[in-house]
Amino acid sequence: MPVFHLDGQPVEFEPGEKVLSAALRAGVEVPHYCFHPGLSVVATCRMCLVDVVDMGNGRPMPKLQTSCSMDAVEGMKVETKNTKTLEAREDVMEFLLINHPLDCPICDQSGECVLQDYSFEHGTGKSEMEYAKRVYGWRDVGTFVALERNRCIHCTRCDRFTREVTGTNEFGMYNRGHELTVDTYADRPMTNKFQGNMADICPVGAITDKEFRFKRRVWRLKKTPSICTGCSTGCNVTIEYDKNEVFRLKPRENPAVNRWWMCDEGRLSYHVMNERENRIMKPRGRVQGELQPISFEQAYQALAERIAALNPGVGGALVLTDTNASNEALFMLRKLAQDGLGAEQVFCPMPDWQQPDSDFFIDSLITTDKTSNRAGARELGLTGVADTAELKTTLETNPRVVIVLGNPFEHATELREKISKTQLIVAISPLFNGWTELADVVLPGQLHSEQDATYTNKQRRVQRTHIAVQAPRQTRPEWQILAELLLALDKDAGLDSADAVLQALGQAVPTFEGLSLSRFSEAGVLLPGEANDPGRSVVDTRTAAA
Repeated sequence: MPVFHLDGQPVEFEPGEKVLSAALRAGVEVPHYCFHPGLSVVATCRMCLVDVVDMGNGRPMPKLQTSCSMDAVEGMKVETKNTKTLEAREDVMEFLLINHPLDCPICDQSGECVLQDYSFEHGTGKSEMEYAKRVYGWRDVGTFVALERNRCIHCTRCDRFTREVTGTNEFGMYNRGHELTVDTYADRPMTNKFQGNMADICPVGAITDKEFRFKRRVWRLKKTPSICTGCSTGCNVTIEYDKNEVFRLKPRENPAVNRWWMCDEGRLSYHVMNERENRIMKPRGRVQGELQPISFEQAYQALAERIAALNPGVGGALVLTDTNASNEALFMLRKLAQDGLGAEQVFCPMPDWQQPDSDFFIDSLITTDKTSNRAGARELGLTGVADTAELKTTLETNPRVVIVLGNPFEHATELREKISKTQLIVAISPLFNGWTELADVVLPGQLHSEQDATYTNKQRRVQRTHIAVQAPRQTRPEWQILAELLLALDKDAGLDSADAVLQALGQAVPTFEGLSLSRFSEAGVLLPGEANDPGRSVVDTRTAAA
């Protein structure tokens, strides 16, 4: 690769790459506001000015250059810390702060504000300007974000986002000079489904997330990498939490999945992570018609005795799951069905779903498949049914034992009515649902934010979650519950960790071979072979011309 020198250090670059991009990739921080790798280059903030002392031909450039718009050249020598560049940054900071209010004590961006950081690093702490600051009112510009124009530094990231990323053209720059401002077109609020990204990319506190406003100071938040389980895209996210309460989800860069973005619906899924009213806190068993708290040991013992007495065998057990369970949980459920109950199949709902096709990549993030692991269930060979009518033949065998993982076929009341007459129903779920109301034994599982697990997205990319918040004390990961139930049935699988289950899955299903939680890329692992889901259809949702 060609090389240029930055502050005396060699930096490799791709042909056509800008100096700023190459520097950031090499780990060299050049201050900038308007530049964002997912947006076009405008070079308006002037914060990234650098001194080109040698253009690669022995001659210097006569004035400072914006590194975000300047192509790197073989042999070029660039200075970012000499007197000229440092003085230029001080001047830029002074101009940007002319109209900026001293809102840091009440601003949600405080603690992660680039303007705040650069003021300390590159500002002078004084100003030669004595003009009165311009003042705008607070604006409610969308369902998810609010606009405080007094804090805006006119980097135009928000404007470019709605023009280039969502294609909705809802934001714009208005007026000129001292009166320049950002706002929505014709005073109409935004309706696009990706507004939260505007708060993410705003370098100051001008655009803020309504869900997070005034909830918690960002320096108190702990951060854990994870994925969004709201649909089959599996956007990479960071879970941000404090005192075991999740306050927000933010997109985590993954060029192969979601790039820098995520939808607003996915952001709101953090509410489920904080659910307490509908949370199953401890195992329950039906005593005299009522579900009463019991211990896991009591539950396993009672289930082992009851299953042995019923002796389900082939045709005597029905195993159902949704496709929101992790790969490890689905594998252990399959193992329980085959080794513990003698069932030949595990059934799960797999209705047809639509994948948007648009000239704007961000539209592809929202699919009609609102489950997180449909592809994983297909890889494991589970029996997917598009309609509960396909279960008719199985129900005609009058199963004596029904195991339900999660909340499959949640709207199929007729199916639940038929199954309610079964002699033994076991429900495994972190939340109460229609199946837990019918169950004889309820075993409390855990949410994806509370366990180490893997999920397979619509690309057949296996991605992992990490433990962020601590689960309620008397709950367990679904894979562990199923392993312990197998042990109670004298079918010990010898799997005592999520990593052990994943490696066992790799031995049983060749496409998962070699995967291990201890050696897992945060970008995920794409399974070999082609993604071929017969239930998937591509729908042309919008073109650039529209």
